[in-house]
Amino acid sequence: MKRLVLMGAGHAHLIVLQHLRKSRLQGVELIVVTPSRWQYYSGMIPGWIAGHYGIEQCRIEVEPLVTAAGGKLMMGSVVAVMADHNQIRLADGQIMSYDFLSIDVGAKTDLTSLTGYAGQVISIKPLEDFHQQWQQFAASGNLAEKRLVIMGGGAAGVELAMAVAHAGQQAVTGAPHMTLITGSQGLLPDFGQCMRRLTSRQLARYGIDVVELRATGAGQVLSLSDGRSLVADLVMAVTGSVPFSFLSDCGLETDDSGFVLVNARHQSTSHPKVFAAGDVCARTDQALSRSGVHAVRAGPVLAANLMAAMEGGSLAAFKPRTHTLYLIACGDKTATGSYGPFAVAGKWVWALKDRIDRGFVSGFPRRLEK
Repeated sequence: MKRLVLMGAGHAHLIVLQHLRKSRLQGVELIVVTPSRWQYYSGMIPGWIAGHYGIEQCRIEVEPLVTAAGGKLMMGSVVAVMADHNQIRLADGQIMSYDFLSIDVGAKTDLTSLTGYAGQVISIKPLEDFHQQWQQFAASGNLAEKRLVIMGGGAAGVELAMAVAHAGQQAVTGAPHMTLITGSQGLLPDFGQCMRRLTSRQLARYGIDVVELRATGAGQVLSLSDGRSLVADLVMAVTGSVPFSFLSDCGLETDDSGFVLVNARHQSTSHPKVFAAGDVCARTDQALSRSGVHAVRAGPVLAANLMAAMEGGSLAAFKPRTHTLYLIACGDKTATGSYGPFAVAGKWVWALKDRIDRGFVSGFPRRLEK
């Protein structure tokens, strides 16, 4: 019997498991290894902070889905991949062999710029830790008296800033003083001018200071590239992604940053029995932004390729769309949206985002099937 190991329960693997519910693998042992019983859906976390969702609405329970797909869930963290030997090692020392391996473990927040910072920092990844740490900070005292700095001017940083601002406005105590540091690339660098303009207006409406400079941490102070300094009660890091350290010596070919190199079929360029999707990988044929949108859309192709690989069939390429619909929540049940160069804003955009997000999470089983 062949063994397929899904390492991690990221968005792409959730879609793979959905497909395996419908097309059970014959003669294959399916094992999913993940450190948490939950997979948090990143698209809804800002809505949770803003008070629009309970946390149970923003996460998917992994075990019911694994069971429905005919697999076995193993709780644990992978600390090593020995690709040359078709094995992985877990934190408890257990070594597991595989015939085929698929990696979807995400990535860590890049905290390089905060290496020398001694103040309180919480990072957006992993989301389960972020959930707990934000709860603790929010309950630690009067938020209106806090100075909050969000580092990262991409979509995630912008959404978090507006979610916190809205939550503060709804609270008796009020919102914290907030600064969004985008870096020298500016606000929403991967989006068009119209989207940046619409989102900038929303940030200004909340009174969020936007600083388009680089910042580094030293002691209790954040130093800006123009020589100014900031003092914060909390820094929320949304500063891009770096791969997990164990990937650096796993035997798999990686790019210069350490992400697993894959071809258009999301198959390792050095080890054909290994596949990867989501933030953990980099494609050789084209650059893909590390977005949940791409991970979800890659899921069906990854599922088909894993089944084909175990049966000796041909593999298909995942072809991302030229333009992708992006929706950014603005805290107060409004949103901005972009598709290529076009951008819109309003309550109806939030309604669309809310329907898409709720539909995604509700599409997974929530209890063990008997």
